[in-house]
Amino acid sequence: MLMREALALAQRGRGEVEPNPRVGALALIGDEVVGRGWHEYYGGPHAEIMALRDAAQHGHKPDTMIVTLEPCSAKKGEGGKKTDACVEALLQAGIRRVYVGAIDPDPRHRRRGVVELEQNGVEVQDGVLAEDSLAINRPFQKALTLDRPWTIAKWAMTLDGKTAAPTGEARWISGPESRRRTHVIRARCDAVIVGFRTAQIDDPELTVRHVEGRQPIRIVLDPLGDIGDDSNLVRTARKTPTWVLVGEGVDPLRTGRLQDFGVQVIQIRTAEDPRHLHLREAWRELRRRGLRRVLVEGGGSLTADLLSWGCVDQVTAFVAPKIIGGKLAPTPVGGEGRPFMAEALAIQEWSWRASDEDLQLSGFLY
Repeated sequence: MLMREALALAQRGRGEVEPNPRVGALALIGDEVVGRGWHEYYGGPHAEIMALRDAAQHGHKPDTMIVTLEPCSAKKGEGGKKTDACVEALLQAGIRRVYVGAIDPDPRHRRRGVVELEQNGVEVQDGVLAEDSLAINRPFQKALTLDRPWTIAKWAMTLDGKTAAPTGEARWISGPESRRRTHVIRARCDAVIVGFRTAQIDDPELTVRHVEGRQPIRIVLDPLGDIGDDSNLVRTARKTPTWVLVGEGVDPLRTGRLQDFGVQVIQIRTAEDPRHLHLREAWRELRRRGLRRVLVEGGGSLTADLLSWGCVDQVTAFVAPKIIGGKLAPTPVGGEGRPFMAEALAIQEWSWRASDEDLQLSGFLY
């Protein structure tokens, strides 16, 4: 069945499109497939657009579309949407029949696409392998319930699970290809986030450099406002948007100084003590400010805190064929940990692929 081929195409976007849905599409003339497409990455063209482009590149003008999820009807910019409405593209392309897997589970848009297509004379049949279409989109259905950004935790580590040497040196654990892939992920996120210690020790730029792509907002969680004026992030804040999240008790003179450098300072209430921000409130604030997909690049204490707050949805780790050893060398997830193996967090939809000499492991937390 052609819908199963569309579902297989949709799965090619796994790990790249969330919090958006995985969608696959086939463009047909009669019963012949003349174009194939899938939603390849967050912020990129939707599956229907890709299938139409594929057909056009081969000189075909399709009349039928098979798509695993109801075509979107929301206009670009509506609710933060990054692409034009697929319904409009299908109508402009002259599509006369559409076979839909599942209706959009988002209550804000549910059946809007189908209704608009039918009102414009398009024959629509929905519910074709609907359960399968929904089953591959558990992350999307989770994302619909969130009041915070979809959060990816990423780290590079040695084979024995260390993210730096005991001295704190971490450049470079992973190889060039892994670093390039990290920059691809950055370019496909709204923001990249680190804790204060990572900003202080690594003095990162957190920009997209090894690939083409948009620059994410750079965010530092710095409860005490201790980040230095001479740090890369502060010095370049006027060129690349930089936010620093501080506690409510930070000296106004310090926050004003950061603002003079072009840093956007956001005050968040603290939890337990002045050295710990209330992360759930912080993440809600990020969502209120329009961020939907963010990348956390450490350190281990921040990742541990986010896991304990239930604020991590996706993980990706680059494992290098190196061994550091030592009790003092940091690990990707710090904190007190979980006392029993039965309490370990289980990663779902686990996948791996080679990254030159490294190994990239990825999965989801439901």
